[in-house]
Amino acid sequence: MARTLSEWAYLVDETGRYWYHLGNGTRQAVEREKGARPPGKALFAIATNDLVSIPQWVSSKDPGIIAMTVQAEIEKLGFQHGGGPGKVSDWKPVDLNGTGTLVQSVTTPWTLDELAKSQAPNEFVDFIPQYALYPPPESAAVLWREGDSWVAGYSRGSKWIHVQTLGGEEMRPLLAGEINLTLIELSAKGLLEAASRIVVWAPYDLELHRTLQEETGLNVAFETRPAPAPASAPAWDFEPHEISRARIGRTRRRRGLVAGFLALLALSLLAAAATFHLWHLGEANRQLKARIAENRADADTISSAMDRWHNLGPAIDPVRSPIELFHQVATLLPETGLRITSFEVRDDKVIEVRAEGATMANAIQIKAAFENAEALADYTWEIPPPRAKDDLTEIFATGTYRF
Repeated sequence: MARTLSEWAYLVDETGRYWYHLGNGTRQAVEREKGARPPGKALFAIATNDLVSIPQWVSSKDPGIIAMTVQAEIEKLGFQHGGGPGKVSDWKPVDLNGTGTLVQSVTTPWTLDELAKSQAPNEFVDFIPQYALYPPPESAAVLWREGDSWVAGYSRGSKWIHVQTLGGEEMRPLLAGEINLTLIELSAKGLLEAASRIVVWAPYDLELHRTLQEETGLNVAFETRPAPAPASAPAWDFEPHEISRARIGRTRRRRGLVAGFLALLALSLLAAAATFHLWHLGEANRQLKARIAENRADADTISSAMDRWHNLGPAIDPVRSPIELFHQVATLLPETGLRITSFEVRDDKVIEVRAEGATMANAIQIKAAFENAEALADYTWEIPPPRAKDDLTEIFATGTYRF
């Protein structure tokens, strides 16, 4: 529990809700129109009207068994733990006997309006039943007001064992009877030792004094309610659903902001990396262009030389020289019966040959010779079928350089 961090307590008395400074005891009004926003880190005192108190004997001293028994009793009375992520039930041991433990369990089974309306619910750092802030008179029934409601509490020795909300001013004539019935019930169940007196935390009221004393037969004393003492109160463990939801929402928002920041950072790094990469490519291109410009004259000289060599190639390369090509074609001719009538080399790539044969057999022979000549294998040959011309046979062959 972080009770030492609180400067203020959110309390309720006969005048209603107010802020109480735990250091100097000053009071400060609650600005209703702005919601119950604490003036600083504050303790939220849960009004008795928002509590359900269940005293009971549990036949065990094991905290785990006691917790399960208490929860079963709460659910048996119709108060379910569900409805939110908070912790709305707790219990405290009051007394022990040889085999069992006397406990008081407290649950807050409904929404706390002040927290639902608060603009800053997470500024409440601790939650405790309001009655637990006040040490009880020993072995007594205590009566006081919280807002418009009358509240009664009952002590076993020096500890609270039970509290109950009795109602508003319409219940005033019945207060004594309700307290007497509760005293009888608690005593019959062995939950309360004989009460020695009734203490009323309120200004003296003759009629109330008389009815309480006549109904219960106990001495009645009117006293000023003591100052709240959170440091000496039991460490009750409550976290209302409204607070848990606000905390979970804040955690999710924080995680969302962190995730968004990381995503934005990743995008920024990617953008920076892409920008640097583009700059690096641009710089490399700039350097390459500079080198091209620097070597432009040498490149032009080399290109011009290559063009000249290409043009001179047919004359320099003996394989592609027109004279050598004519020689290669002429060697394919038989000794008799066939003559070349036309030989032409065009664009250093195409050879056109026309020839006449004395017979069709001569023409077919030269066609096969062109297609199978190893010296002319760099050329693709197109040779239409020979055709008759007068008493001769004419053949036309076209060879295209492959490379």
